[in-house]
Amino acid sequence: MRRHFWKWPIPTYLFLGGLGGGIFCLIAVLSLCVYPGAESVPMAMAWPGFLGICCLGFGCLMLVADLGQPMVFYRAFVKSTSVLAWGARLLTVCMIFGLLWFVSYIPWDWFLPVASFFVPFRVLNIAIAGIAGTCIMLYTGIFLSTLKSHAFWATPALPVLFTVSALSTACAAISLSAGWWPAPQGIMTEAAMLNMIAAEVVHEMVHVVDIILVICEIIVLLVMVLSFLGAGNKTANKVAHKWVHGSYALAFWGGMICMGLGIPLLLYLGLPHTVGSSVIAPILVLLGGLLLRFMVVNSDERAPLPGEDLYFKKLPPVDAEFIHKWTYGENLF
Repeated sequence: MRRHFWKWPIPTYLFLGGLGGGIFCLIAVLSLCVYPGAESVPMAMAWPGFLGICCLGFGCLMLVADLGQPMVFYRAFVKSTSVLAWGARLLTVCMIFGLLWFVSYIPWDWFLPVASFFVPFRVLNIAIAGIAGTCIMLYTGIFLSTLKSHAFWATPALPVLFTVSALSTACAAISLSAGWWPAPQGIMTEAAMLNMIAAEVVHEMVHVVDIILVICEIIVLLVMVLSFLGAGNKTANKVAHKWVHGSYALAFWGGMICMGLGIPLLLYLGLPHTVGSSVIAPILVLLGGLLLRFMVVNSDERAPLPGEDLYFKKLPPVDAEFIHKWTYGENLF
């Protein structure tokens, strides 16, 4: 088929799924491994967790909308051999246990009985959500790499690239939202001070991690694309040429490499503790991650099937007179 089969909901779904999964992966690592027992750190991550739930939920809506038959969306869960089915199940598991973890931090007085019930299960819930989130990040790349007819997708580098990008965008989202809620308001109580300190600790941690991830993403992206320039597969070579010096060159060099990765890296390193590194750089990283998914999904060129070129050559041109001569309801006989 000589057109883009997947429209904008699929790259949006891949971006939001990777972002939500990366957020819960990082929350789990920070809560259980880096700062175990420090209750103020998970509390500072409650709002990023809520954003992760929203990303996963909206991503599921994008997937269902693109199926063409939304009323039979359940088939995406019951087809045991489908990679798409495993992704849908992982999204559901991550959302459910992530929501149960988030509920335990809701501070409203009238909701305290429900929140208190889930407090003993915080570690279990965030552990399951973190494992599912990690699998979701890997799945977003594996989902495309299993399509062997698309040479640009069918490479082990794509799951690595999408995983690194998902973690990087998750760091950006966490740095923008950590400590917003349920931070105590009003006078500076001990709880408010602990929450402020925890938020600063989280910001410092994710900034350092994001610097490493951005560098890794630049390396993986350049190695993947530039290696296809000399690849023997003509289809992948054609896509790589389009990215490097073709119709996608401006988006690749200007959008992804420069705006989405290079400038954030310079802001992280050159302007620490400023608006540039704490606000502008994370926003650019998020936009770069979204652009990456759109470019990869739209690079769906594949080798033609046997006889396919001959078939299309025999088709009449779209402006042929006999195609437009007849109008609906007209009887020529």
